[in-house]
Amino acid sequence: MKKFNLVTSTIILPCLLISGAAVAYETSNDQYADMQKQLTIMNNIIKSSVSAKSSEQPSEINSIQSTYLRGQGVVFTISSAARNRQWGNYNFNFTMPEMPEMPVAPIAPEVNHEFIEKFDIDVNETVTRALDSAADGYERVMEAFEENRDRSRQLRDEQREIAYKLREVEREKRDYSFQLARANDERKAELKKAITVLTEQEESLRAEQQKITQLSHKVASEQKAKQQQRAKERSDYYSKLTASLTETLCVYGNGLKSLPKNEHVSVILKSAGDKSSTGYRDSIMVFNKQDIASCAQDKINAKTLLSKSQVYQF
Repeated sequence: MKKFNLVTSTIILPCLLISGAAVAYETSNDQYADMQKQLTIMNNIIKSSVSAKSSEQPSEINSIQSTYLRGQGVVFTISSAARNRQWGNYNFNFTMPEMPEMPVAPIAPEVNHEFIEKFDIDVNETVTRALDSAADGYERVMEAFEENRDRSRQLRDEQREIAYKLREVEREKRDYSFQLARANDERKAELKKAITVLTEQEESLRAEQQKITQLSHKVASEQKAKQQQRAKERSDYYSKLTASLTETLCVYGNGLKSLPKNEHVSVILKSAGDKSSTGYRDSIMVFNKQDIASCAQDKINAKTLLSKSQVYQF
């Protein structure tokens, strides 16, 4: 009898352990399935709300990816369409309009799926307008870039042409001076006259050369100013995008119900930081879920939420 109980226990105990592990695994999967669903909805909300706030300018979220790190929190990795516009090379003369107020939606832990579906329909029109605006802006940028490049090439060609003419004039003057030292009186008068004409040509060419040099310096100065303006426009662009993302978290962040209260919401904004040797650094913001909840409950505003986050570049 004891032997039978021992054999039975030996069989049943592993079965119970396997069954318990299976239940725990299934429960864990259910938990992460809810988290995955909430992240998918949050991805759509972030992309839609930011697009709606900037529908009149070529500023879009190109892609957004999200994942959950257990014990740490959720991470959104966002790429803006502006990454591909090479701020450092082209001249962005068009200015960025002020963003309108975000559409009002109920602040609640439950996400309104009907609102999301309706919002997605509006986004289709928003994206179309943004792409049209981006195409027009890109054409203006390329025209300005080509014009500046052609102007610089023209100045270089003019400088080379003047330098060539000066060498020719100087060579002729040396030849005439050599002949002058050995010529008779009648020939000397003719050579002196030729040298005088060449000297006047030389002075005129040097004056023109100086004028082109000054113009080249002016163009270079203007180009430097434009580069600084592009850098400022890029900084303003990502500052507004960061503010918009923070507002979105403030309004809709309670939709992440499966995220534990003591964990975080991190946003990685690709290539939004300072320029480095290999491109632009990523801008990273780490928010506490409790701070996001406080913002959703109007205890703090979006500006305060951003100030309470950890912001750095990597």
